[in-house]
Amino acid sequence: MSENTSELLDKFDGDVKTYVGASEKKLRKQKSIYADQLMCLLALMGVSVWQSGMRALVICLCSVITCMLADMIFCRMTRKVYNPKDLSTIASGLCLALMMPASVSYGIVFGGGLLAMGTKHIFGGKDNYIFNPTCVAIAFLIICFPGEMLLYPQRGVQLDIFGTPTGLVQGIESYLLKIGTAPTVPFTDMLIGNYVGPLGTTHFLILAVCGICLFLRRSVSGFVTLFGLGSYFALTALFPVYTSIGDTIKLELMGGYLLFGFLFLASDPQTVPKTIPARITYGLLIGIIGCLFRHFGKVEGSFIFILLIANAVSLHLDVICAEVISGVKRGTAYMFRNMGRFEKLRENAANDTIKPKLTDTMEIIVPPTNYNMPPIDGKVTKIKRKKSTVLTRYIENFRIKRKKDLLIKQKREKEQDYMTAMRKLQKNSAPKAEKTAAAMKKTAHHIKQPANKAQEKHNKAGKKK
Repeated sequence: MSENTSELLDKFDGDVKTYVGASEKKLRKQKSIYADQLMCLLALMGVSVWQSGMRALVICLCSVITCMLADMIFCRMTRKVYNPKDLSTIASGLCLALMMPASVSYGIVFGGGLLAMGTKHIFGGKDNYIFNPTCVAIAFLIICFPGEMLLYPQRGVQLDIFGTPTGLVQGIESYLLKIGTAPTVPFTDMLIGNYVGPLGTTHFLILAVCGICLFLRRSVSGFVTLFGLGSYFALTALFPVYTSIGDTIKLELMGGYLLFGFLFLASDPQTVPKTIPARITYGLLIGIIGCLFRHFGKVEGSFIFILLIANAVSLHLDVICAEVISGVKRGTAYMFRNMGRFEKLRENAANDTIKPKLTDTMEIIVPPTNYNMPPIDGKVTKIKRKKSTVLTRYIENFRIKRKKDLLIKQKREKEQDYMTAMRKLQKNSAPKAEKTAAAMKKTAHHIKQPANKAQEKHNKAGKKK
C-alpha cells in the first residue's frame, strides 16, 4: 500500500476498503498521458502526410502495426497477457516513424519496430524498462544505417509509395556540425516546417501548440522541459555558432530531434524521475550534456544518445537528490547555530562576563563508595583445568552410560509394578461380576415362570375342550 492511501474498516460487513489520498488523485494515469501524446502525434502525422505524400502514411502504419505484432509475440514468448488497449506501444510506433525521413526503406521501419519492442521486453515489459525503446531503436539505426536515416528528400517532393527515392540531401544539423553554416530558412517556412528534416520534427508551430496542450493537460513534465531547454539555450548563447544569438537558437531548434524529443521522449512516464528536484536535475543534465555534444562532439542525432545516458542515471536521481537536500539542510542548520560563536566567546572572555546558560551542564562529584569488592590489582589469573585423556573420556562415557541404563531399569520396574497392581484389581473384581450374572439368571427365570404357567393352563383348557 502506498503512503498516500489509508485503510478504513467498514463496520457493517467487516471489509477493508482503500481510500486514495488527495495528493495521489492529482497524478495523471499513464493511459491518459499516452492518449494525449497520441492526439498530438496524429496531428503531426497528418501534416507530414500533407507535405510528403502517402508514403509518410504507409511508413507510420507499418511502424505501428510492427510494434503491435512484436509486442504480442514477445508477450507470448515471456508468458504474459497481451493488452490490446496498451497505448504506449502505439505511441512508440508513431514516434519511431515520425523521427525517420520520408525516403526510408520499409525494411528499416520493420527492423526498428522489432528492436523497440525487444528492448521493452528485455527489461520486463511495460513499467519495467530503463531505456526508452524508441531512443534505442533510433540510435541503433543511426549507427548502422546513417545513409538511410540522415539523408532526406527535398521539401515539396512527394515520393511514390513503393518507388526508390533519389536526390536526397543532408539536413540542417549536418550543415551545422560539418560546415558551421546552414542555408537560410525564412521564419514562416520554419513555423510550417517547410525545410529538410524528418517527418514529424520540422513542424515548429505544431510542436509548440502540442507542447502547450500537453503542459496544460499535465501530460508532459514542465520541469524537465523548461529546465532542459533553458540550460541548452543558455549554453548556446555563451557558445553561439553565428554572431547573432537569435539565428543560432533558431537553427538549433530546427536541426535534429531537440524539441520533439523533449516533448515526447524525455517526459516518458516510465523513465522520468518522480520528485521535483530530481526532474529539475534530469532536465539540466539533458540540456547541458546535449549542448556539449552538439557543439564539441559533432554527432548527428546527438539528442537520442544524450537521452539514453540520462535514462541510465534517472533511476538514482530521486535518492541522490533526497540525500543532497538533507545534507544541505543539516549543514545550513549547523552553520546557523555556530555562526559567530568564536567571536562571542572571545568577547566574553575579554570582558570576563561569561554567564552560565540553561543548556550548560554542571559537573556532579559523587563520593566514592565501598561495595565490599576486592581490590583490583590488574593481574590476570589463569584457571587450571585438567587435560582430558583417552582414559578419562572413556571413564566419563562409561559413567554416563551406566547412569542411563540405571534410569531405564528403574522405569521398567515402575511399569511392571503398575501392571501387577492392575492385575490384582481385575482379580478382586471378577467374583462380583459372577454373582451379578447368577442373580440376573435367577430373575430372568422368575420372570419367565408366569408365562410358562399361563401357557400350560391354556394347553390344558384346550385339551379339556
